[in-house]
Amino acid sequence: MHKPGQFYLHLSFVLFAIFCGLSQTAFSQFLAPSDSLSKVLVANEAKMFHAILTADKVSADKMIGEDYITIDADGAMENKTEMMKTFGRFKGATVSLHDKQIRTYGNLSIITGRARFYMKSILVAEVFYTETWVYRNNQFYFIGWQGTMTGVPSNYPVIFSILALIIVYLVARVVIKRVRRSGAKG
Repeated sequence: MHKPGQFYLHLSFVLFAIFCGLSQTAFSQFLAPSDSLSKVLVANEAKMFHAILTADKVSADKMIGEDYITIDADGAMENKTEMMKTFGRFKGATVSLHDKQIRTYGNLSIITGRARFYMKSILVAEVFYTETWVYRNNQFYFIGWQGTMTGVPSNYPVIFSILALIIVYLVARVVIKRVRRSGAKG
């Protein structure tokens, strides 16, 4: 027979094991950020896109962490130094962001979504993206970007068809001119 103290000892151990198991599961889940944190992250994301699309290298340099890594939709991987060498290549483009989700893990936040990039109102790329932001030294730093193309933009077949028709038209004009010249000589 067990002593009454042993029962409580076993019960305490079982309850402690259950608490530890539940707390591990609870902490492994991501936390939805508060509304105020979401607003700060969305504002930082907007500032980052503005800096990149207007080629504001000074502002971008302040927002981008030294440990930044990008894996672009074209498969290129660069660190901050490499990316800053070609900074400005997206100047003049515009972007619209959709399907945004924000997750927070301590001082790390991840924004995922879909971005449509335009040049002079023509859709040039649509990507699923993942941004990584870290809070350190009393500010958020942009430390990661990964983009994956969603497929060929829907207007590309129309553009290629128009270009093909223009080429056929130009070739036909050249052929007709040569036939007329050879007919006039003969």
